[in-house]
Amino acid sequence: MVSTVSASLDDAVAAFNRGEYFDAAELFEKSAAGIDPELKDLAGALNRVAAAMHMRFERGGCQATINLLSQAMLTLDDMKPSRGGIDTARLFDEVYAFTEEIRAAPRGERSGLKHRARVFLERRRAPKINRAK
Repeated sequence: MVSTVSASLDDAVAAFNRGEYFDAAELFEKSAAGIDPELKDLAGALNRVAAAMHMRFERGGCQATINLLSQAMLTLDDMKPSRGGIDTARLFDEVYAFTEEIRAAPRGERSGLKHRARVFLERRRAPKINRAK
């Protein structure tokens, strides 16, 4: 089993943690092509999380975001507690909590002060990718 993240994944993780979700999704996708086969599923799950974050924050997506995050959680759950030097258990928990927060948001409220406040808080609570200890 590979114990550390490859350099290409490392760049994608850094972009993700800076909140550059679109760039991170592209980097995760590119890294999957040349990555160790044991990390391909991890890169795919991280790509889905990054795409979901982009969808939520840049396009206001709700159900599509939930769907992508749910797909990623299925993969991350099988990789607990860590894979490739990434704390997949913690990431799973953060993605789950974020998904539940989106589900709890009132439907049909896509503008106004309440919506902007919710999105601001969601950005602050967005999952981060952490190293395994």
